[in-house]
This record gives sequence, C-alpha cells and structure tokens, in this order.
Amino acid sequence: MRKTKDKKAIIVEKKQEEEKKIQNSIRELEEFYVNGKVNNLLSEIDAKKEELVKDMIEYAQENEKPCKWDKDGRPINYEVKINPVVISNQFFKSISPIGCQMPMYNAEQISIAFDYFMDLITEVNIHIGNFPPSLTLFAKFLGISLSTLSSYKRSTDINMRYIMEKIYDQIGDENLTMSQMGIVRERSTLFKLKSQNEIVEKGQTNVNITYKTNINKAEMEEKLEKYKNLLNKKGV
Repeated sequence: MRKTKDKKAIIVEKKQEEEKKIQNSIRELEEFYVNGKVNNLLSEIDAKKEELVKDMIEYAQENEKPCKWDKDGRPINYEVKINPVVISNQFFKSISPIGCQMPMYNAEQISIAFDYFMDLITEVNIHIGNFPPSLTLFAKFLGISLSTLSSYKRSTDINMRYIMEKIYDQIGDENLTMSQMGIVRERSTLFKLKSQNEIVEKGQTNVNITYKTNINKAEMEEKLEKYKNLLNKKGV
C-alpha cells in the first residue's frame, strides 16, 4: 500500500511541477507586455499557443453536435456549437490581467501581441468554427480599453501609428470578407465596423439639376409654320 501511495504522490508532484512551469511561463509572458522584459519571448508564446490549441480541440470535441444524418438516421456529419462568450473568455484571456497597473505598449509589443492574437483567431476558426476578430476583443486581450487602443492610432510615434493602421485595416478587411461570403451577418458587421473601426459610410451626394430655357415666341411660330407647310406638301 505504501508503494502505491508513493507512486500516486510522485504523479501528483510531477503534475504540480508541470502546472507551476506553465504558470511561470504565463507570468513571464505577462511581464513582457507590462514591463517589456522577458527572455525568449517567441518560444514562450509558441508554448502558450500550443497549450491553447489543445484546449480548443478539446472544446470542439465536447461541443460537437450532429448536423446531418443518413437515411437510417445515423449521424454522418457534425458541427461545433459556438459560444462566443466562452471562446472569448477561455481562449483570449488578457495577457495583462485586470486589476494590475495599466500596461503601456510600444509599437514592437503591439505588433507581437497582434500576431499572437491573430494566430489564436486562426486556430479557433480551424478547430472550432467561424469566429471573426474585433478591435474590442484585441483590446481586452491586451488588458486595455478600446478607447486606449484607439488613442495609439493617434500616437506621436510614427511606428505606432503605422502598426495601428495595419491592425485596423486587417481586422476590418477580414470582417468584410467573412460578411461578403455569408459567414457572418452583413448588417451587424457594418454596425461593428462603424462603431469600433471608425469606418464612416459615405453618403450619396444629392445633385439638383435645374433646366432653364428662355422661350422665343416668334421663333416657335416660325417653326410651326414650316411644319404646317411640310405637312401640306405631303398631303396630310
């Protein structure tokens, strides 16, 4: 019995060590985005992404529902039930937890964070289902408000403005593409782009054309007389 307990204790200890390593890895990742100090950042991101992809696959398997059946009533095709709130909170947790001091990002950090964010968006679309990116979700991912994210677009740093313009363009383009393909609703997509991406729909210019003609009575009578003479020649 004692040997069995020892084995169980060893397994528990190993599991706790692994969880501790993962937590340390997450803390280092968070530290980079708050303080800009971390070693081997890209490898840390890859490790965290790999962990999240495993969770996505598990989520898809747990939420798989039959959507097509054969003539005998046996399911032949499945689809994953998508819950946007669960996906947002489970796979896009803030890299800078709510409650800590608001992080200040530079252009390089925003760029790395956005690449990481879009990688996760891609993985969700591959393993779970259609899930468009949004500026609000990216702001949440960074641990800042949408208004703070928008202010980066007006930064005095030209590199920051350039990165933000690319982010706005990419998120806007992907939403419009998914809308045009019928993957997401067009009306709600346009509303989201207007409210978040600050896209303004150009209104049609009203053009009023006024025709003004000065009538020459003598000239009209002359034309009528010629027309009458032409009809008389034709015998009408």
